[in-house]
Amino acid sequence: MTTRTKRLLYIGITVVIIALLAFLYYRRNIIEVHVFVVKKGSIERTITGVSSGSVEPLQRVKLQPLLALKVKEVNFREGDRVRKGDVIVKLDDAESLINLEIRKNALASAEFRLHETEERYRLAKQNFDRAKPLFDEGIMPDSTFDEIKSQLTVTGKEHEIAKNALNEARLGIRLAEEGLEKTNIRAPFNGVISFLNATAGELPEYYLNSQTSMVSQANVATTIETEPFCELIDDSVLKVEVPFDETDVMVIKRDQKVIMTSDASPDKAFYGSVMYVSPVVSKTAEQNRTVDVEINFSRLNQERLPVGASVDAEIILETKRDAVIVPTNAVIERDSVRFVYTIAGGRIKKKSVQTGISGWENIEILEGVAEGDEVITSLDVAGLEEGKRVKVSNEPKAMSRKQ
Repeated sequence: MTTRTKRLLYIGITVVIIALLAFLYYRRNIIEVHVFVVKKGSIERTITGVSSGSVEPLQRVKLQPLLALKVKEVNFREGDRVRKGDVIVKLDDAESLINLEIRKNALASAEFRLHETEERYRLAKQNFDRAKPLFDEGIMPDSTFDEIKSQLTVTGKEHEIAKNALNEARLGIRLAEEGLEKTNIRAPFNGVISFLNATAGELPEYYLNSQTSMVSQANVATTIETEPFCELIDDSVLKVEVPFDETDVMVIKRDQKVIMTSDASPDKAFYGSVMYVSPVVSKTAEQNRTVDVEINFSRLNQERLPVGASVDAEIILETKRDAVIVPTNAVIERDSVRFVYTIAGGRIKKKSVQTGISGWENIEILEGVAEGDEVITSLDVAGLEEGKRVKVSNEPKAMSRKQ
């Protein structure tokens, strides 16, 4: 091999090495990013609760026995659905039945007594009506007429007493029936039994704990918390109570639309409206001053969240259509200046923007970018800065709330 040939070979190898190094350097300095194509769409200005709320029934009632009686029957279990008027628990009614029977006997006696006095009063009235004309004409002596008149007065009073006794007997029946009804722990509305602590043959634990509590208070001045005997919830209508920051209280209004999400159904959005805004600002050790907002669920929700599920809520304050929007996380703010990273000619370009209303996902752009521009959303990529070459590694598309 000649010297000229060797020289050309060395030059060729050198060129290849330089080209390879240049290619590797070029590839190493290309940053892979995700982008969002700027487009027009609807955007909502929202406020978010400071913490999660929970799903609650619109109606919840704790049922307690009114009589210290043993449990006779337990007709349902926790989780069972009941209808209004169903007897959930039946207490021992033996004493109440005896009392009702006594009252019925008393009523029968009162009715007989009234019938008897009515007959005597009727006869006394007849005698008086016949005697009065004779006395007026001077045919009947005063003594005889006075005796007939006195008899009418006596039988009249006896008749009034008998009527009062009958009314008292009837009231006694009502009291006995009410006492008997108190042995029935009934459902006050259609719903689900969320808690039930009753065993046939035992005194309800509510009374046992209450007696223990009274003894404890008498001896050591302490109290014992007692569980409810039975709790019933109406889950046909649900609500959510979410705390919002006190600074938002003036913009929250009744009937404003609300979007809710829950870990119980992470791929769904639930819709509702503001039902009630507490007039009281609360403060606890765990959080700042907040205002409780009650939210009801829209009838459009096909799925139902279980009672007790945690819920995050956004109240929609304003909706704007045909707005230029980008993802909220694509906008950077430094020293009170907001900007985004776009792509122009395969390189990163920094653009200052003016923003409008914003929501949890998107923000309105008033100036700075236009429809069709590509805005970088992967801001955590290493080496991201203006002028760097980029490669788009995702399929550009507009972000939207999961439905």
